Amino acid sequence: MQTSNETISHWQVLNPFWYAEQFKGWTRLSYALLTIGLIIITYTSFGMGNPINSMTFATFFAAIFGWTTVLGLKEAKPMNGLFGLLSAAIYIYVAWLHKNPADAVLQLTYVVLLDIPVLVMPSWVKNTDQHVRFIHETDIRGEKHGKVFWYSVVALVAIIAFAAAYWFETQVLHTPRPISDSLVLGTGLVGAVLTTFRFSESWFAWLLQGIMQITLWGLTVAAGGAFGASALVILVTYLMYFANDILALAQSSWFHHKAITAQLAQSHVK
Repeated sequence: MQTSNETISHWQVLNPFWYAEQFKGWTRLSYALLTIGLIIITYTSFGMGNPINSMTFATFFAAIFGWTTVLGLKEAKPMNGLFGLLSAAIYIYVAWLHKNPADAVLQLTYVVLLDIPVLVMPSWVKNTDQHVRFIHETDIRGEKHGKVFWYSVVALVAIIAFAAAYWFETQVLHTPRPISDSLVLGTGLVGAVLTTFRFSESWFAWLLQGIMQITLWGLTVAAGGAFGASALVILVTYLMYFANDILALAQSSWFHHKAITAQLAQSHVK
């Protein structure tokens, strides 16, 4: 994690060696999860007897980058940015092919809210652990916007996202899974907003969104189709995301920061 006097340049967030540095200091559990996840993704992509083609490699790399990104975020490391952008770009294409447009929109939202800020505003990732807090701690820290404001924002985002996606899928696109797909967008967008503003509640949103993603892609796999193998890889990846989100509740700095909040409240530093 960067110290307060370190700066992060645009060159760094595009530099592979800088990303290599972000792998340092992880917990042993996270290193183990990274290794296990890479093995599972590789086997699901190439070891199950499915045809190997360009889509196979696309979903493989999307899953690899995505899995690395979520583990990095759990460790409060800025792995989103280039990794997240590459992963989301492929997921958007695959989700659209499988007629899950709301999930494709969600991936685009991740690019806008979680990846581009890192690439164009590198200071966004500086001292991440100092800024992570629960919504109710905004009042304790003396922030401009308190818990009432943020709870209202969260509810509004969820309702508008779900309603807009459901209407578009049922009235315009006539997709096969409008409810589950729209629920993915609603919960995922809440998680993206909370993560962008570095709220610990984002992980609860990710847990709920994980359930929605597993449901959506489980139904997609069950429906079969020409790209069934890629859908299976994505389903397995989302199952791993969900397991990681559960573990994050116990050991991530996104949840264990009372001492930092107390220090900031005492010194009136936001």
